Amino acid sequence: MTKIESRLDELKTTVSLLRVAEWDVDNLRDAKWELVKELKALGHDFTATTEGMDVVLSAPPSMRF
Repeated sequence: MTKIESRLDELKTTVSLLRVAEWDVDNLRDAKWELVKELKALGHDFTATTEGMDVVLSAPPSMRF
């Protein structure tokens, strides 16, 4: 196997792993925002805690707190 072939195999593996990781991140983001919506509906004040402010600051512009 040449160095080019070796690197192409490594690239293929990396792209595959990245695809899986991106899918996981997308699913985790969806779960995060579902939890935020539920907590907001329950009356949770996200501006009252440091962790909550992280959520507020990372929220899309369409989400109001």
